[in-house]
Amino acid sequence: MIKNLPLLISILIIGVSTSTISVNGHLPTFFEWTLPIMSIILNTTAVIGLYLHVFVYKSMKNAEDNLNEVIK
Repeated sequence: MIKNLPLLISILIIGVSTSTISVNGHLPTFFEWTLPIMSIILNTTAVIGLYLHVFVYKSMKNAEDNLNEVIK
């Protein structure tokens, strides 16, 4: 999971950048619809991945450490 953290953060940055460009720029019609859809997909993917990393992986790691302490 730690290996994916830089990837998730970069996907989030790209998604936010794409969202900013689509809102602030005067773009052709194709990009006017493509960029917001792409930014929604990228942001959703990154947020779900970061949520899983923070709340699932960290708690699983703490439980594993506690189990190792009990076993010793």
